[in-house]
Amino acid sequence: MKNSDWRTDIIAAGIFILVATICGMVSDYWLACFFGISLIFFIWKYLQFRRFYQWYKAGASKDEIPSSHGIFAVLANQVLENKRQTKKIQRRNQYLIEQFNTTAQALPFATVLLNTENEVQWSNRSAYNLLNIRISDQGQRIDNIIRNPQFIEMLSSSKTDQELRLEHPLDTEKKIHLRLITLSRYRQLLVARDISAQEALQKSRRAFVANASHELRSPLTVISGYLEMIKDSGQVPEDWSIAIDQALEQSNRMEQIIADMLKLATIEHDRYMETKFEPIQMPKLLNRLFNDLKNSRDAAQHHMTAQIDSELMISGNESEITSVCLNLMRNAVIHTSPGTSVHIHWFKDDNSRPNLWVRDNGEGIDNKHMPHLTERFYRVDNSRTKNVQSTGLGLAIVKHICLKHQAEFEIESQKGKGSVFKVKFKKV
Repeated sequence: MKNSDWRTDIIAAGIFILVATICGMVSDYWLACFFGISLIFFIWKYLQFRRFYQWYKAGASKDEIPSSHGIFAVLANQVLENKRQTKKIQRRNQYLIEQFNTTAQALPFATVLLNTENEVQWSNRSAYNLLNIRISDQGQRIDNIIRNPQFIEMLSSSKTDQELRLEHPLDTEKKIHLRLITLSRYRQLLVARDISAQEALQKSRRAFVANASHELRSPLTVISGYLEMIKDSGQVPEDWSIAIDQALEQSNRMEQIIADMLKLATIEHDRYMETKFEPIQMPKLLNRLFNDLKNSRDAAQHHMTAQIDSELMISGNESEITSVCLNLMRNAVIHTSPGTSVHIHWFKDDNSRPNLWVRDNGEGIDNKHMPHLTERFYRVDNSRTKNVQSTGLGLAIVKHICLKHQAEFEIESQKGKGSVFKVKFKKV
């Protein structure tokens, strides 16, 4: 190919105009000569364009470049360069696709790509072991392969990220965890993993805690009974009465710890099980708990106030939500000094999310304690004379219940300025 560019066309056009002008001046038929020579120029360019188009349509072979000048030479060079770049990109994309396929096939999790019609577009080898989806099932609707009613209901939901736990389609003794993620308007990703081992471990832990708690409760009941009998007998020497009172307090505290451990183990276990939530009359629940706490001996010297949205409800496990409310409200009382103001606020925030805030103007919590407040058995004051009513498990229970209900639990506190415990439930 000749090394030429669009300037060649301008020079050629100028030469044709010059020839037409000379012929017109010589023959006195200037207009006829101009149109005649212009027609020859356009026919020449048309033939060049036709050769270029036929070459381009035939695949733009590097070995069959049409002989041309000017703009068509430039276009031919650009077509060849674009073709070279396209091949380079295709080779790179092919390499990335092969790498992705190799990686995805090696994943221990079943991975299935679905279209908007819930048809299988792609699946890896693990999908056959966990979901019984073969490579030959591409194009089949996945609800014809997995016929579980809960799974079909999940497919019809408009949520962009959903989770579900089901029995293994081939082995009822196994459990699988499914997650359906919307990638775009046209694609969904289904990921499944075997959680049989986790289920067995959770059951084992729950059984251990239950058995250990039962074995501890029996001797504690006997000890508490004898301590109460000795205390009520009226025959206890004065220098022994304080020790017996402290022993009885610790015995009662140990019973509360065992009860909280059982509750926490149950909540942790139920997080991995499907739970059907029911509507909860939160205004009625909060008013009842608030009045009970306000009239209790612990809150006798506190200033208790509440601001409760009377129409705001949520769905969940009522027993567990009650535990969250009671723990936060009770903590605000037993961990602050007499005269402290405690305010309960139940409202809907700007994002339409139900919020429960428990605010106090007590001593506040030092920053060094903040990351550890929801750990089991962690207490800010570990002295023997303070917080005897606290088991150190209350906030851990609150955290796990919030996780189960997809709620956010936040703690804000500043030394000397009080604390705010916030639970932000998902949008209703």
